[in-house]
Amino acid sequence: MAETLENQALHLLGQVVNEEAGENIVAMGMVKNVSVSEGKIDCIIEFKENDQKKNEKIFEDAQKALKEIPGVTKVNIITTLHKENSTHANDEVNSNKTNSVGTNQIKYILAVASGKGGVGKSTVASNLACAFKSLGLKTCLLDADIYGPSIPKMIGINEKPHSDGQKIETINRYGLSTMSMGYMVNDENPIIWRGLMVMKAINEMIDKVNWGAADIMVIDLPPGTGDVQLSLIQKLKISGSLIVTTPQDIALIDVIRGLKMFEKTKVPILGIVENMSYFLAPDTGKEYKLYGESKTNEVAEKYDYEILANLPHDPLLLEQCEKGHPLTDLVPDHKVSQMFIELAENLLKRLKLEQLANTN
Repeated sequence: MAETLENQALHLLGQVVNEEAGENIVAMGMVKNVSVSEGKIDCIIEFKENDQKKNEKIFEDAQKALKEIPGVTKVNIITTLHKENSTHANDEVNSNKTNSVGTNQIKYILAVASGKGGVGKSTVASNLACAFKSLGLKTCLLDADIYGPSIPKMIGINEKPHSDGQKIETINRYGLSTMSMGYMVNDENPIIWRGLMVMKAINEMIDKVNWGAADIMVIDLPPGTGDVQLSLIQKLKISGSLIVTTPQDIALIDVIRGLKMFEKTKVPILGIVENMSYFLAPDTGKEYKLYGESKTNEVAEKYDYEILANLPHDPLLLEQCEKGHPLTDLVPDHKVSQMFIELAENLLKRLKLEQLANTN
C-alpha cells in the first residue's frame, strides 16, 4: 500500500508546474524525498531560488495534490532552499552539520520531544533546563512549539523581547536565556500559519536571536512528527533527543513514531522519560499508579532504549508550573527536583559520549 501511495504521490507532484521554468517539480529534481506511513505523507521539496511568492504557490499546489490521494490522512511538506555545492536535502538531514549562525556558540543542543500532547513535555523541558543551570551550565531554553507555546506561562513571562533591528535579545529568567513565539503574540490569538511561515518563524528564533555562548540549549519541540521538528532537524546539529511519554497506551503508540522519526533523521536518542508514572501523595509520600501498569518498559526494550526517569504526578510541581516558577529552581532539594537534577547529570554524560563518538 505504501509503495502504491508513493507512486501516486510522485505522479501527482509531476503535475505541479514551476510556471517560470515551464517544467514540473519532479522533472526539475525539486522533489527530494517522498515517504508514506500509515496514511501520512512526508515530502521534501527543494526550491531553486528564494522567491517567496512563487515558492508558496508551488507549496500550496503540492499540498493540494497530495491531499487528493485516497487514503491519505495527513500531508507534511518540508521545504528547503538550494545552495550552490550543497548536498541534497535528505542528505543534509543525515550529515554532520555545524550549527546555524545563531547557535554556533552553543556546545550541546538537546531536543525534548513527545509523540502526542498532554504528556507534560514542556514541564519536563523547563525543569530540565533549570536542572542544567543548577549544575553550573550556561543554559538556553527555546520554545519551538509554534502553535501552542507553553514556556512563557511556565516561567512566568509576559513581556516582549527587545530588538535593535538586527538581533532579538533573549528574555532571561531564573538564570535561563529563553525565547518563545508566545512572547510575540497575544495569548488569545490563535497562530494559523502554513508551512513556509512556520519555517520562517523557526529560522528567526534561531538566526535572529542573540543566543550568544552557552553550554546547552534545551528545545521544547511541539508534539508529533511534523514540519517544525523536521525543519529544526534540518537546520541544527541536534546533539541528542529525549522522548517524553506517559504510561497510557495511546501515548506509547505515538512514542514509537517519535523514535522512528529521530532514527530516520540520524538524531541520537538519549532515552525515554516516563512522566506522571505515579501519583505522589503529599501527606504520606505513598505512590499510586494513576494509569495502571505501564508498558513503557516493553516499548523501551523492544526498540533498545533506556528509560532514564520515571517522574511522578506531583501536586507541587504542577502548582509551580501554573505559578510560573519551575520547582527545580524554586525548591532544588525537593524529591522531584532532585530527580530532574539526576536526569540532567545523566543526559550530560550521554551528550559527552555522543560528541566523543562523532569526533572519532
